[in-house]
Parts: sequence; C-alpha cells; structure tokens
Amino acid sequence: MFRIRFCYVIFMMVLCCGTLHSAASEKSREVIDVGSRKQLFIDESFFATSKGVTLKVKPPQKTGERILRPEQPWENAALSWFNVVQDAGRIDDRARYRMWYAAYDIDGWPTADDTSFCYAESQDGIHWTRPELELFSYQGSKRNNILFRQIGSPADGNRSRVHGAGVFIDLHAPPYARYKAVSQGIFTGLGKPVHRVAGMYSADGLKWTRYSDPVCNIFADSQYSGFWDRSLGKYVLYGRVGGRGRSLGRSESDDFRHFDPLKLILQSDDKDPVNSDLYNSATMKYPYAENVYLMFPSLYQHDTDTLDIRLAVSRDGIHWSRPDQSTPWIALGKPGEFDGGSLYMGQGMIREGNQLWLYYSGSPLHHNEAKLDNVTKPRNARIYSRVVAQPDRFVAATAGADGGSFTTPLLHFTGGTLKLNLNVQPGGSVRVGLLDERGQAISKRSITDCIPIVGDSLSMPVKWKDGSEVTVRRGVPIRLQVELVHAELYSFQMVPESF
Repeated sequence: MFRIRFCYVIFMMVLCCGTLHSAASEKSREVIDVGSRKQLFIDESFFATSKGVTLKVKPPQKTGERILRPEQPWENAALSWFNVVQDAGRIDDRARYRMWYAAYDIDGWPTADDTSFCYAESQDGIHWTRPELELFSYQGSKRNNILFRQIGSPADGNRSRVHGAGVFIDLHAPPYARYKAVSQGIFTGLGKPVHRVAGMYSADGLKWTRYSDPVCNIFADSQYSGFWDRSLGKYVLYGRVGGRGRSLGRSESDDFRHFDPLKLILQSDDKDPVNSDLYNSATMKYPYAENVYLMFPSLYQHDTDTLDIRLAVSRDGIHWSRPDQSTPWIALGKPGEFDGGSLYMGQGMIREGNQLWLYYSGSPLHHNEAKLDNVTKPRNARIYSRVVAQPDRFVAATAGADGGSFTTPLLHFTGGTLKLNLNVQPGGSVRVGLLDERGQAISKRSITDCIPIVGDSLSMPVKWKDGSEVTVRRGVPIRLQVELVHAELYSFQMVPESF
C-alpha cells in the first residue's frame, strides 16, 4: 500500500512539473508582433523569465492646485463628478481645454432638481473660467455656466438631473453627435429602481439631447466611463456593479444605444485592506501606446471611512490587473488638508509636451461625513486639483541595488533602433542584449556588448560597442535580454531609422 501511494505521489509531482514546464515553454515560444509601436511594462506580458524584477506603481506628482472650488450660488452645496478634455483649435486656433462638472446647491437638496450640469474652460489647463453661456435661467438670471438642471422627456416622466456623467469626444460619430456622455438618468415604466444608464449627445458640448430610452437597462450610480474603442470598433461602457462590495463592470455596443448589462471585471480581493471595495472606474484607453487601458478607481476602506485612488491596467479593456496594488496612485493628503479624507479621479488626460496632466477631486471629509451640514462649510469643500505624470510612466519594471534581469518572449519588430523610457538611479545601470530564437546571444548585440545605460530619459537609445542599429534582425523573431541595477524601466520601442 505504501509503495502504491508513493508511486502515485511521484506520478502527480511529475505531472504537475510537466504542466508548469509546458506553461512556461508556451510563453517562451510565444511571438509578439511589436512592429515599431511603443510597448509599456504595465504587467508581466513581456516577462518570459525574470529574476529580481518587480512591477512598481509610479505615482504622479501632486501640484496642490485648487483649480476649481465652489464659488457660485448653484455650487453652494458641493462639486461632484467631472471630466476634462483637450479640444484643439476652438479658441483663436489654440488648444482649448474643456470641463464638464456637476454641482449641487442647497435649495434643491436632495431632490431630482438639486444638480446643475455645468461647463468651464481654460487656455492653459490650470486656470479655469466659468463662461456666461445664457443657456439656463437660474434664480431669474442666465448669466451663468449652467448647461441644464434636468434633461429628458417631461411628457413620459423621464426627465431628471445628470448624475455621474462621463463625457467624451467621439471622432467616429457624425458632427451632430461629436460629443457624447453616459450618466445616471430616471426612466419610469421600467420598474424600480428607476435610475438607469442614460446616453446623451451634442454637436458642441453645450446643447445636449438625451436618448429617450436607457442605453443600458441596469441600476445606475456613481460616475460612468464611455468611449469609442478604435481597436475593437465598438463603444465601451464602464461603471459600478455588484461584486465583492462595490465593484466595476464593462459592456460594449456597436451603436452607443444598446449596451448589455455590465459584466464584472474588477473587484477588491484579499490583497486589499480588510473590508474595502472599489468604485468610480475613470477608465480610458491610453492614446500614446498600443493596447494599454488604464483605470483609476477609488479604494473605499470602510474601517477608516476613506477613499484614495488606485491604478488598474489592461491590454484589452476586459482583463484587468493591479500591479503593486498596495500602493495608491494618488494618496490621501494629511488630515485637515483639502484632499485628506476622500479622493475621486476626474475623467480625461491632457498632454503638454513631456507631461501628462490628470485631474482629481479631494475633500477633507470622510465618506460618511458628506452630509449637507458638513459639505456646505467652506473648509470642507470638495475641490478639483491636478497631478502631473510623465508619458508612459505608470508602472515600472524595477530592480534594486542587488540587480535583476528578465528576458522577453519572442518579438517581431520593424524598427531600426531600440529606445527605452527609463530612470536609472546613481550607481545603477541598464544593459540590453538580443537573443535569437534558440536563446543564443546575437553577435555584437549581446548584453556584454551593450554600453551601460545611465540617467533619466523618456527615449534613450540602446547602444552597443559598434552602434545602435538592430536592422540585421528585422523580420526575424528576437528576444530582449535586460539587466537592471537600481533602475526603473517603463517602456521600449523599436524606432524606425527615419525617426
């Protein structure tokens, strides 16, 4: 009996080892077509093997700016969800920055008529003005920046405020619907609760029309994210769903009018603090690299009653991971500071030169302290602010003083020079070698031939002793062999010679 059991154990060990070896071999044989397109180290997709290398979140730099705070009567309860976009050529042929936001006022609180959907604009993305649009009469005057208070059809009772609107520019659409938005809306006759996901469209971002039927027939709350995903040729929708507490879901549509119910794609897990959940997706497709989707949900920790902003990443918008998930992407400020209690990410990203600007809202109040008598006190106001990141620097393949290394899967490329986005600390270095399909070093392009790379650069060319060209291997699969010491590596790109 003992001999039988022993043989069975040995058999299972061999079977499991064979399975693991087979999985590793499959990844080792995988060929990824990178062409000349930039590739980010947001996950382990480019690690066929690795040792001493970890993925680390790179938090952006807070500016501490108060770019928008409650100042008008229609904002005297609180500011809420907001969106920022860069819209070129609309003011004196210069870049125009546009913001849509929701504001609550005391007079209507808490009813379906307590929210103003508002508009602001900026020439520099930092200083924002509230133009007098003369579109809506508030307390007898149209000298305000309110687009509307309620939208929809009053005839069938489907008229309501806008809550949690996610606005985006849709270059795929005809001119009359160039701007689109998804939000919470009231729709009667469909059962309870009456709040469903509504869709809106506009030619100019100022005068909006709401579709008469929900675009997604599910209960709606928090802020929604929507956009045209050119990679899929479809519209995608992200928002709050049930899961492990508050969680996040996704759906897609050919026409923006009909989304199936959202399917769960991200929720808290055992690596998160006990009794916490995720919501407010703030999802986007990153425009400056291939197949990178970013999500900036708030992690709500019930025990401390606080929310900070985390980072989730994806290659397809469906399957998500959270590298270095114990690190906030935007951390709470100190107690008493304007962002010391609860943070929510605004939607949108602006690029200015070698900087990415993103926006968030902060309040010193904790989640359950957001009651009318608290939020109306000036010291407790929710304020919009800005953070600054560098292009592609969301997650880094990182090694410390002891060093680390990894090899990529096989890569097809079309470029002529390998360039890296990296930051090497004093005393550190990065070296790169090329390996053939068999894992053998390519002559004159081995890691020992590489001139050690130092410094901080968004696009550092890799050089070997006799030059930087890798055209000799164009069209033939290669692997990158990378060694890092005291360094952070964010992306790589095979750049054509003409660049």
